[in-house]
Amino acid sequence: MEKPMSDAQVVVAGAGPVGLLTALGLARAGVDVTVIDALPGTEPRPHDMVYDWVVLPGIEELGLLRDMCRVGVMARTRSFRVLDTGEQIVHDLDVLADEVEHPFNVHMPPHLLTELVTARLAGHPRVGFAWDTRLTDVRQDAHGVTVTAETPHGTRTLRAGWLVGADGAHSQVRRSLGMGFPGMTWPKRFVAADIRFDLATLGSAPASWQLDPDDGAVMGQVDPSGLWRFIYAESRLLPEETVADRMPAVFKAALPDGADPLLESWAAHRVHERVADRFRAGRVLLAGDAAHVTNPTLALGMACGVLDAFALTRALAAVVHGEADDAGLDHYAQDRRRVFLEYASPVSTKALRFLFHTDSATRFGSGVERWRRLAADPRLLRDRLLDHRRLRGSPLP
Repeated sequence: MEKPMSDAQVVVAGAGPVGLLTALGLARAGVDVTVIDALPGTEPRPHDMVYDWVVLPGIEELGLLRDMCRVGVMARTRSFRVLDTGEQIVHDLDVLADEVEHPFNVHMPPHLLTELVTARLAGHPRVGFAWDTRLTDVRQDAHGVTVTAETPHGTRTLRAGWLVGADGAHSQVRRSLGMGFPGMTWPKRFVAADIRFDLATLGSAPASWQLDPDDGAVMGQVDPSGLWRFIYAESRLLPEETVADRMPAVFKAALPDGADPLLESWAAHRVHERVADRFRAGRVLLAGDAAHVTNPTLALGMACGVLDAFALTRALAAVVHGEADDAGLDHYAQDRRRVFLEYASPVSTKALRFLFHTDSATRFGSGVERWRRLAADPRLLRDRLLDHRRLRGSPLP
């Protein structure tokens, strides 16, 4: 027999960064929120760890930026290392200093952000958590949403005015509503290896690309302790169970002779470019990877998801408080989908094709020259970086 859980004004499905930032924003706006997640608590997840400068004003507004900078890595430069020559091309984000308050990115594993936010929400009178609670079904009517979930105590139901699906690329919220998730899957397997080796000794900035027609890679410092993430691509025809056996050859090509990186963990996964048919179905809204996924080359998936949370918080809080009709939610759904389709996915796709799918040495060389020109012209670099403002989308009319 189904037993009800406590009702809420809004249920947020998914306790990753996007779901928790949405919950924090709603709670600060005076909305009662229940967060549910299938996991028993926060734990490391192999997802994007870069918080682009374009999201930092919203992070600061939520009171989190100082703690993120303390726990994470402030990346003020990014570099491009040509593997066969050792050439370093450096882009300095300080060119943004006259335009933005925070001319840097922050690197931090997602689980550390979730720990910061859950600590901030612990004991908050407007927020409840239901861990180890796996959403199985969604039903809605004109007055609200009924969520069915499996818990350690059996099947439970939860009634709410609104439901936010921030439950990842395999979103059960999206599936329960029959929403499509069209797109494509890249033909290569991506491997993210967390290693103990100071890539800064090679001249790498906290965020770096390894440029090579065959051995392209994304490298990023994970935390102040010296942990780095090395992301590379390999054929999906190779057996996944022997990924670790092939890693020494990958590191041998990238690192100096005699280097012996300590491998702490790794994850292999398929990478997709997909977007939901729509981001709103009645009283249910999608955000983050539940709504859209892109490749990790530029970390624009994380930026898009965080900005989803900010936009959705503003629109949904106004509706819950009776300060606006639901036209703002339609604007959220249409505008955030437009941003992904018109900017985030195409830009990420272009970057991935250059870094991991180079067709010829000529094309590779012209791409490297493009990075050189940006490094040599601060005004050109500034304008290119400011393009990321497009990720914010259009404000509510």
